[in-house]
Amino acid sequence: MLLSQPSSSVRIALLFSFLLPWFGLVGASLVPCNQTAECEAALGMGSMCGGNGLCTNTFYNGGCLKSVLPNWNRTRVCNSQDPPEAEALGYCHHSSMDYVEVRVAGRAWESINFNAWILQIVLSEMLDIPTSIEAGVPDMNLNFYDPQSGFEYWNAFTHITSSELLKAAEVGDCRVVKNSQDPENYQGCFHVYPEAWTEDHAAGFEIEGSEPYRDNGLMGENAMSIPKFAAEADPSLGTYIGLRGQKNRRKVAETFKRPTRWGQYCREVSLTSCAESDPIAQRAPETEEEEKKFFVAGLYNGHFRHTEESNCDKYPTNCTGHFVDFGCGWISFAQAQAYHLDIAFAFEGPQGNGGYSYGEAVQIWSAANATKSPVAFMWWSPEPLPELYSGTDAEFTRIQFPTPTQECVNNRMDFSKQCDPDIPYEEKMGDPAGVCDTYPYPLKRILSTGLIEISENPDVNTAFWSPAHEVASSLRVNNLQMAQIFRFWQQRSSDPGNFDPRAAVCQWVGENLDLLQANIPKSHPRVIEEVASSDGSLFKAALAIAIMAAVLVSVSIAFTYIKRKTKVIYYAQSEFLILIQVGMLLTIGSAVTSSLSPSNTTCGFTIWLKNTGYVLQLVPLLIRISAINQLAASGKQMQRVRLNIWKLHAVVAVAAALVAVFLLVWTLVDPPQEQFQYKVTDLVTPTGDTVVEAFGYCGSENDFWYFVQMGWKGAVLVPACLIAFLTLRVKEDLNDTRSLAVMLFIRIFFLIASLCAGLLMQEANAVSDLMGCWSLLISLDTILSVAVYIVPKFWDSGENLDAEPLPDVFVHTTVALLDITGFTAWSSVREPVQVFQLLEQLFQNFDQIAQENGVYKVETVRESYVAATGIPKPQSDHAVLMARFVGQCMKKMPKYLRNLEIQFGPDTSDMSLRAGLHSGPVTGGFLKGKGSRFQLFGDTVSTALLIQRYSVTGRIHLSEETAALLVKAGKKRWVLEREDKVDTIEKGELKTYWLIKGGQFSDLDYQDFSVYAASSVGDDSDADGEEELESLQRWIEWNVEVFKGLLKQILARRAALLMRASAKPFTLTSTDFSAGSTMPLEEVKEIIELPKFDRKAARRLRENADVEVPEDVVQQLRLFITEVADLYNNDNAFHNFAHASYVVMAMTKYLNRIIAATEVDLGDNEERFRSSVQAALHDHTYGIASDPLTHFACLFSALIHDADHPGVPNDQLVKENETAARKYQNRSVAEQKSFDMGIDLLNEDRFEALRAAVCVGPQEVSRFRALVVNSVMATDLGDKVLKELRNGRWEKAFCNSGTDTSTTETISGEEESQSPVPKTLDAVNRKATIVIEHLIQAADVAHMSQHWMIYRKWNERLFREIYKAYREGRAENNPADGWYKGEIGFFDFYIIPLSQKLSDCGVFGPTSAENLNYARNNRNMWVKEGEAITAEMLAKVEQEYLQEQAVPADELIEV
Repeated sequence: MLLSQPSSSVRIALLFSFLLPWFGLVGASLVPCNQTAECEAALGMGSMCGGNGLCTNTFYNGGCLKSVLPNWNRTRVCNSQDPPEAEALGYCHHSSMDYVEVRVAGRAWESINFNAWILQIVLSEMLDIPTSIEAGVPDMNLNFYDPQSGFEYWNAFTHITSSELLKAAEVGDCRVVKNSQDPENYQGCFHVYPEAWTEDHAAGFEIEGSEPYRDNGLMGENAMSIPKFAAEADPSLGTYIGLRGQKNRRKVAETFKRPTRWGQYCREVSLTSCAESDPIAQRAPETEEEEKKFFVAGLYNGHFRHTEESNCDKYPTNCTGHFVDFGCGWISFAQAQAYHLDIAFAFEGPQGNGGYSYGEAVQIWSAANATKSPVAFMWWSPEPLPELYSGTDAEFTRIQFPTPTQECVNNRMDFSKQCDPDIPYEEKMGDPAGVCDTYPYPLKRILSTGLIEISENPDVNTAFWSPAHEVASSLRVNNLQMAQIFRFWQQRSSDPGNFDPRAAVCQWVGENLDLLQANIPKSHPRVIEEVASSDGSLFKAALAIAIMAAVLVSVSIAFTYIKRKTKVIYYAQSEFLILIQVGMLLTIGSAVTSSLSPSNTTCGFTIWLKNTGYVLQLVPLLIRISAINQLAASGKQMQRVRLNIWKLHAVVAVAAALVAVFLLVWTLVDPPQEQFQYKVTDLVTPTGDTVVEAFGYCGSENDFWYFVQMGWKGAVLVPACLIAFLTLRVKEDLNDTRSLAVMLFIRIFFLIASLCAGLLMQEANAVSDLMGCWSLLISLDTILSVAVYIVPKFWDSGENLDAEPLPDVFVHTTVALLDITGFTAWSSVREPVQVFQLLEQLFQNFDQIAQENGVYKVETVRESYVAATGIPKPQSDHAVLMARFVGQCMKKMPKYLRNLEIQFGPDTSDMSLRAGLHSGPVTGGFLKGKGSRFQLFGDTVSTALLIQRYSVTGRIHLSEETAALLVKAGKKRWVLEREDKVDTIEKGELKTYWLIKGGQFSDLDYQDFSVYAASSVGDDSDADGEEELESLQRWIEWNVEVFKGLLKQILARRAALLMRASAKPFTLTSTDFSAGSTMPLEEVKEIIELPKFDRKAARRLRENADVEVPEDVVQQLRLFITEVADLYNNDNAFHNFAHASYVVMAMTKYLNRIIAATEVDLGDNEERFRSSVQAALHDHTYGIASDPLTHFACLFSALIHDADHPGVPNDQLVKENETAARKYQNRSVAEQKSFDMGIDLLNEDRFEALRAAVCVGPQEVSRFRALVVNSVMATDLGDKVLKELRNGRWEKAFCNSGTDTSTTETISGEEESQSPVPKTLDAVNRKATIVIEHLIQAADVAHMSQHWMIYRKWNERLFREIYKAYREGRAENNPADGWYKGEIGFFDFYIIPLSQKLSDCGVFGPTSAENLNYARNNRNMWVKEGEAITAEMLAKVEQEYLQEQAVPADELIEV
């Protein structure tokens, strides 16, 4: 806590009572006058007779030092508390360095105010820093320079408050704080609190908004004292030993009598009731206030008397003497010392703790001195009262107590309890070990953090940094020096309460100027002097080079026009070239103005010429390089760019208009003018000021404009350079790509150089050269750009062209088309973005192989990649190069796909390539029109397409011409004639060849080339064990990535909801959450409650989007999925881990497609409506869309739903496994068993971190388990009871629930009128529950409502599995007997109705009909081809089975 002086709301001025005979009244100037001469005689030169007939403050006019030091000519700086006319009258001046004003706190005692004044004088007069005084209350001016010398400090605020320091830290400049005149609402603000008394004497403490405390030089101390005359009369009174114990009780009681108030004296002591004058009282008190006085100079000298309490004859063991202690809020150990040391002091003052107010205590000491009555007294120093009596017989004499120790200090009484009436007296007195003497401790100076901010503002030039913080930190005044100021004050008598304390402080400052100057930082004070620019040599050189550049560009423009019809200029487009050269000419104009001496005119012209010129240069360059990049990105490097000149001019005009608007705003709001940069030098003026040199340059007040200027150029140049780098591979003779790129690189180099020059030349002596440096850089940039890009076009411009040149013919080429087989089926079960990402990654790999083999990429068309050799440059071995390229693509394709399978899921590696090559002449050219590009034309291209079309998966098909070229090149061993002829409609019968693999051929880099055996999309032949293991591992990793993504969403949502993980581990067993249930089937719920939408959490969700899943959770997740994979019988053809992964993928797709049917209009402010959109999505999708835990539970169900599936239906499983049948009561045996196995696995201790990441608390655990139970049980398609219950719930949810268009509560927990939402949350959750069950059902048989080839693949796998069971005697009938009709029935009575339900419920939005359409198409295809397909599958599996059984071929079943 702070020892404030004192805590009473009424503060009596120091000396008010005991100095009244000398000083009279205080608080306002009391020197009357009729003319100024009287004031000068009384107060000194500078004081004037004011209009109120009182003399003004001498120091208001010019300052303290000017008054007391004859050679001091510096006038003080003005502050915010000066009258408005002070500067105009010359009494003060504005700060030449424009320092921010420092506010110093003044408070209700003398030493703090004297400290504040000393700091104000040093800052205001020696350092030119405006400084004012904060009294903490309205309408009080403690300013040292106050014209009226106001010093009513006893009414100033008593305490320090953190709000005042914090306010300064917040606003920096306290002048901006506009205050109320109401004391209750007044907000103080200061940077420096000069004197703080702290309870913790050793270390102090910090409060908000302050820096660590600093010593201010003074030592503060509280001590018991008695007058010197009392100590001399009885020396034993000067120590606690002479006061303590029963033996000294009478002495204490008889020595220290009770002080008597004036009214009491007259009523109880005076024989005449003060009707007559006596030595004590001259008269009776006339007012109630006078009655309370202990001493009034000249009227009442005070009186001390024995009372009943001091009668030791009557009360020998209880009589007491009187002690004058501090009142509440002051720090005093007197009561505790008297209590524990058995000193017979009574504390009977009017305050809550038995103490007296400050004014009462001063009166009592004055009365003791006047009557020579001993008094025991608690007082502090530094303070004027002890100084006043110093050297007199009433001098303060300290009572000695035990020597202080740290242990004693630690056991002091708790001052927060001293005035609490509810605390027992004994408890207030504290520990007996805390009765030692007090000791001096350093008083502190507190600086607001706002002081360093205004003193050393990083946004201000360091030359203008104020030394205020450094001075306030280092300035010290010790006790002897403060006592000297008190004595100076007491020696004066002109205006004791107002001007004299100021004069005393000023006198001390003048006599100790050398001491104070030691605190002035080096290089202060400062003065600004303008200096001329450098010698001008740089500017002369810059001007000369700028003129040379202007001439070069002018000549270049002329040559461009003259040669506009030559081939090179024609292809480069003369209009484009002239446009950028005109821009160069304008920027050269800015280089010329920059090299001139800065003025407001040249500064304005410079920015207009420079920015306009750069617009005309950079925008056309960006447009051209972007057009070239578009060709390169699409593989059309052979296209020649032809810009639409009208559009080019239009775009440039728009850009120029935007820049012109920017320049106009710049010119009007903050025009570029001559500015100055400053540097602190070692030069010193005759008056001792350090010189700050000012150098002129062009600039605006705000650097924002220059950043925008540099920024928009960078925003154009940087992308242009990046694009140029990417387009370097484009053929130079068609598009001047390389020279254009080099020019752009030159421009970006000089842009960076300009930026670096600005940063490196911030030193004051270099700023004047900055404009010249920029001028030189602009000129060099222009000269090099013209030399690199423009001039070479004149040297080799070619002949004149009369018309557009014809397309080029390339005689010797080989064209290849590579097609991804299985892509259509694969893409049908992926999202569009996944399709794009896969093609992008594959074709980037093909591009790399093409570049390594010198193959030219023509284009890509969906999943086809078109390439050619022999263009644009002839290649004699074009057929060999193409064969190697295609072979390497075929070789690496499986590896690429295996790697991508982790990202895109199962079946990605089933895709392959087929390729076709043909050699012959092609024509390359441009088709005029919008979006024209380089293309290949001719029969060679058409034939290559035919060859590719009649190729097969995994093989490279060659035309006869290409094969002949390979043979001619010595590659006969690469070629194998195709046995069957290719019969085409377009060309009839063709003789073709295969490009074969051949590791024995050393001239073919077979390490990079082999052709994989053909494989069809529907081929289900098992791979070898190693490949099967690798495939399984890829599926595991894909699942890990999917579930990891959901975990990340769960953790992000949990953080947004401010949820914390449970410290207690939990499990997901049925006994925890479904008491009494014996099997999962009994836990199926009609309604599972999903969480409501939380708008605040939705807003916080984006802040937590970057949350990461802990590594231990990821490791446990990977282990768990691996264990689940092991639970599956992967010998099953259908019900294996691949099927589970496929269901996970289908479920993921369905959940990702759960969106609102109609997009919500975000309006103009997406951020403002984002949470509303999320709420709408939440309501429309019954809460499924916004809860990642629900998604996780659905995918978890898909992952485990067929774990340990036996490969036979439940009816057969009941027969085979009596234990399981009995456990699960013959219902959904496989599904319940899979559920239990998955949940039991997750419940193992090794997956504790994974469980904790998935669920937090019983609500989430319960919801997760319920979702998994319902979902897994829903995959039993054969249980009629479950089916009927689900159908009933669907009917109840979507047919009979009804809607209400009145105002209702949505699932998001908000009111929404006229919205067709369910009437109750139960209805919403019922819909969500049944929709989730149907989603898992649809995912389980997703192959039937996807692409035909996907359906064929999984249909054959299911047939193979059931046939195996039949062969093993686990099924009664051959599945082939009813397979055809069974599939049709399954479509009609399950798949199509299920797809129809999901379409009708609306959660899929625009994609609702996709599944339904695929199901109907597959049904129609099956009706047409199903019988033949069934026979084909039967024949295949019969042959495989007999081969496994080694059955002779003649025993094969005839189909």
